[in-house]
Amino acid sequence: MKNIAVAALAAVTLSASLVAQSTATTPPAQPQQAPAPLPGILQEVKTMYTNVQNNIVKAAEQFPADKLGWQPTPAVRTWARLIGHITDDNNGACWLSAGEAQAPPRVDAPDNQESPASKLSKEDLVKGLKESVERCQKAFAALNDTTMAERNGPRGRFSKLGMLIYNTSHTNEHYGNIVTYMRLNNMVPPSSAPRGQ
Repeated sequence: MKNIAVAALAAVTLSASLVAQSTATTPPAQPQQAPAPLPGILQEVKTMYTNVQNNIVKAAEQFPADKLGWQPTPAVRTWARLIGHITDDNNGACWLSAGEAQAPPRVDAPDNQESPASKLSKEDLVKGLKESVERCQKAFAALNDTTMAERNGPRGRFSKLGMLIYNTSHTNEHYGNIVTYMRLNNMVPPSSAPRGQ
């Protein structure tokens, strides 16, 4: 019993000593600085769009030209058609807000193996993709806090910003496809390249 009492007294003394030391060495708290203001919803969506599109363009540049007709299964698009489809999505979502009089011609229509995308070279696919991204960057640049809430076209079912959010979400889904296509071909997707995985 005497040993238990001595151990308990030693534990209390040690704890008090440690608390006193930590209190003595802890500098006084600095006043917290206010966080930087948020950039606004329009800029946030543009940043998300730009990030995913940069990865898509890098992937299109990286994928071998001799594998444009490759597809994981016959039930899904070939690589060329996937890039053509993303190009069509960008063009369709952005041409109005970019101030163009008419939509660019579709690259992946009809939605089957007869698609014109299947006949394009890698250079032409990448060029069309980059042009579609530039079109969307123009659409973002044309919007402001007032115009972003306007209807996207006379019969549009989205606001102008809503259309750009939809397109950003949709292209994120297709970047997931791209990652799978690349991994199945033993390639490192651009978003994983900095980690080398």
